Amino acid sequence: MRCRALLVVVLYGAAIASADAADSSVARGGASYYPNSYYPSSFDWTGWYVGVQVGGGFASASWTDPFSGLTDDPKPVGVLGGAQFGVNWTRDSWLLGAEADFTWADLKGSATDAAGFTHTVSSHWLSLITGRVGYAFNQYLLYAKGGAAFTDERNKVLSPAGVLANSSNTTQVGWTVGGGVEYAITPSWSAKVEYDFADFPSRNIVLVGPKPLGAQPASVDYTVQKVVGAVNYRF
Repeated sequence: MRCRALLVVVLYGAAIASADAADSSVARGGASYYPNSYYPSSFDWTGWYVGVQVGGGFASASWTDPFSGLTDDPKPVGVLGGAQFGVNWTRDSWLLGAEADFTWADLKGSATDAAGFTHTVSSHWLSLITGRVGYAFNQYLLYAKGGAAFTDERNKVLSPAGVLANSSNTTQVGWTVGGGVEYAITPSWSAKVEYDFADFPSRNIVLVGPKPLGAQPASVDYTVQKVVGAVNYRF
């Protein structure tokens, strides 16, 4: 009987000691009972990712009409959507990364100057290749980005007589800056909201029309502001 009682006491004491040790380990930041559990405070943004995005674009295309000699500023607007991929490196709470995206766009706008000439601008795609720098805390990542921007641009001019001068679709190269906030939903999935500003000094445009308009070079100060929501998958 005494042996049985002693055995019960020993086993009970061992159980209590084991539980206390486990609690102390968790309190000190040690291993959890559930090693595969997700802890937002220790989220690691390092690695490759791919994702999709959708949003809107707001552009400005100020210029001096080579036919009328007057200025106007069409403001194309429209929706856009596409995909992105990138890679992140993290150290403590700081992040460095690189990202490339491509979006199909439906940006269109027109304006009529005082002489009655109507200038129409349209773009059908936009691509950004950027570096990123950010700061992570808990499940959030705040970041800024900057790099190169690419888009297509087409310009048309309608004269008061109804005569149309048209440029071909031209690929424009410029620069971009932006930033956003990203939220880690799970260790693999995240969502973000982002704003980007892109500037394209469009100086290789030639408007071709019938006589007496002929062909005229044009310089357009073309800028695009982009606001998107996106979802990324990390692997």
